[in-house]
Amino acid sequence: MLVNSKFLVDFLYITYYHIDKKKGAQSVDKKWNAAILSDGIEQATRSPKLSIPQQIEDMKKRGIAFEICTEAEARKFLSENNYYFKLKAYAHNFDRYRDTEKKGQYINLDFAHLKDLSTIDARLRKLILSMSIDLEHFLKVRMLNHFNMVDEDGYQIIEELFRRNPDLKSEVEGKINTSTCNGIVKKHHDNWAIWNVIELMSFGQFINLYELFYQRNSFEDSERYLLYPVKMLRNAAAHNNCLINQMRAPYSRSISVSYDLRSEVRRLSSNRKDAVVKYLSHPTIHDFIALLVLYNKIVPDPTKSKGMDELELFFAERIPRHSDYYKKQQGLVATYNFVYEIIKMFTKSD
Repeated sequence: MLVNSKFLVDFLYITYYHIDKKKGAQSVDKKWNAAILSDGIEQATRSPKLSIPQQIEDMKKRGIAFEICTEAEARKFLSENNYYFKLKAYAHNFDRYRDTEKKGQYINLDFAHLKDLSTIDARLRKLILSMSIDLEHFLKVRMLNHFNMVDEDGYQIIEELFRRNPDLKSEVEGKINTSTCNGIVKKHHDNWAIWNVIELMSFGQFINLYELFYQRNSFEDSERYLLYPVKMLRNAAAHNNCLINQMRAPYSRSISVSYDLRSEVRRLSSNRKDAVVKYLSHPTIHDFIALLVLYNKIVPDPTKSKGMDELELFFAERIPRHSDYYKKQQGLVATYNFVYEIIKMFTKSD
């Protein structure tokens, strides 16, 4: 049976942050054994449906223990707070036995680790989304303030944007069927200007307009290179994707760290240059640091201080709440310390 192409796109997008790069489009679990069909479309063998008690047994077979968190607590968590497919993704942060009779089973992994990491990740996504929304708003404020300083009528730039992106106009005007955008589309249909069209644009669409404006006008805007990493992270958070489920190599995608970002982080971090490059080669860390840098450059107080204080409190109190769980996970601890130091440097400079 051929796999629907939309299913493949959705599946790959959902698992964006935890696909093993060496395995390419193979699934994150060995049970998803992709096979190439004659027409080039990949098909995955189907994993069986598992009840929650069966999920517990499946975890036991994989070497996941229930010592810190009991089986009863795990069943409750799986029935009320999270689901197995998402939860087991965080196991990628832990080693497996290679040469013993336990080959393939996890080492020093308890259900409590998965529960804690998934809870941290959920809270982190909310903070990222909140900061991204603030950032998007103040990028619009910045661009429109600069727009008022130049000889632009506000209409020609949108006409050029629509010419460069032929589907954009129909996508914007297609929002006439939504309750929040109906009035704007009816009023400004075929008469779009820079100050009204931004109300209907996705963040990605707005980035295209933002870049076009600064290409046409001679304002200093050295941070534009950070917009796409921020967009990637924002979209992942908005779609509720896992972010911290694969905190060690191999990563889901290759990162080419820009000189400017590397220099900025070197200024903030006490780590050696090679260590900074290593940490920034992780897609989630790279994009998160890009968000921090851009947020602190664009967002004014008191919004900036409030957002950064909430983030620092999260790193200071919630993340290390169960630090005893991770005494043998030095990679996770080192990554946490790297990011937390940068956050503290930003809040210290406020």
